[in-house]
Amino acid sequence: MPTFMSFKLPDIAEAVRNFGYKGKEYIDDDYSFIESATSGRNFFLYCYSSSGKSLKKTDGEAQLVRFRGAWNIENYNESEVDALCNWFNSGQEFSKLFRQSSNDYSHLIIEADLFVLDGMSMPAFENRMAMFISQFEYAMKCLHGCRVINKANILDRHNKAVEILHGGMGDSDEAVKLYKHNSYLGFAGSQNNLGDLFEIGELVPQDNLLAVYWYTRSSERGEPTAYLSLASILSKNIENTDALIIAAKYAALAIEKLPEGKNKLSAEEVINSLKQILHPDSFKFAIQLAENFKPIYEEKWTLTDSPSPKTMIAPGSELIN
Repeated sequence: MPTFMSFKLPDIAEAVRNFGYKGKEYIDDDYSFIESATSGRNFFLYCYSSSGKSLKKTDGEAQLVRFRGAWNIENYNESEVDALCNWFNSGQEFSKLFRQSSNDYSHLIIEADLFVLDGMSMPAFENRMAMFISQFEYAMKCLHGCRVINKANILDRHNKAVEILHGGMGDSDEAVKLYKHNSYLGFAGSQNNLGDLFEIGELVPQDNLLAVYWYTRSSERGEPTAYLSLASILSKNIENTDALIIAAKYAALAIEKLPEGKNKLSAEEVINSLKQILHPDSFKFAIQLAENFKPIYEEKWTLTDSPSPKTMIAPGSELIN
């Protein structure tokens, strides 16, 4: 008959050390966890009781162990990282790989939950541990195959495109290429400006669908000018209530995030007109959407952070300025 382990922190830490990782135990106000760093590899095991609460002492019994590893991916191509997650998850059931971003960081995370409510032998636990470690190390190896993005180069390209289009300092077709290059790499400023070009049909075919696409991508990254751009173009769909609700949502966000000035006044004009068109319940719903909105990522590098000797701020859409 198998001998069932008690799943106390020292037991779990010892199992981690058997795989050559550090396995250092911690208990703080929020979590009980084991840090497992070695040779540049690092993951954590968070230990919970059957009630879902973190253990508060080393001799408490853990009935859920959450394996979690993370890598900083701020400078990686996000579309390639997302493709890696989709590919990895399609062949895995134990661990899941996903990208998590906030104002302060952007991480690739691998996570797995191991429930042991009915008890588990040490060999069975170590088998699951071996499975997670192998997937953790494999995911880390795959991440190295994703392109690394040089943010300074992105800003240089953006500023060069602005200088070409608004300073008459080069080939306008080259500026479009620079905006597209940055947009596909996920830079919000270039995405918004590319949307401007499609909206007014300047240097590219006029296409409101593509304009909305790039404004949306930029809005997802917290660009206030894109909120206004998106609100303006969607507010023209006066027979489409869903479009008007989204327009009101982004107009509200633009008013909140834009500095005092012409753009903010434009956003106020948009939302005032939508308030007259939408049913009060629909308008209230739009405001709730704005209040609950959180960008999936916000650029830490702004144009004023550019290492370029010359920095220019791109103007917004000519249709709304």
